[in-house]
Amino acid sequence: MARHASHARSATVDIAQDPVCVTARITDDAPPGHTRRLQKSGFGLIGMQERVEALGGTLTVGPVSGAGWSVLAKVPILLKEGR
Repeated sequence: MARHASHARSATVDIAQDPVCVTARITDDAPPGHTRRLQKSGFGLIGMQERVEALGGTLTVGPVSGAGWSVLAKVPILLKEGR
């Protein structure tokens, strides 16, 4: 959390599965208006989006109403044939 949400006091990770997809939501409680630092290494959100979309899923990222930030990934469950 110190690297990506240094002004947040806490972060929450929720993972859920239903018959068609797995959903992962990461939220923090950083104060509104906090400018996030650009990372100089890695692929960050672009890399996350590319990986999620390669699996047929979607990635939604942005501020939470009031305060905080949210990353929401939804990835379909791929069943092997014959199951």
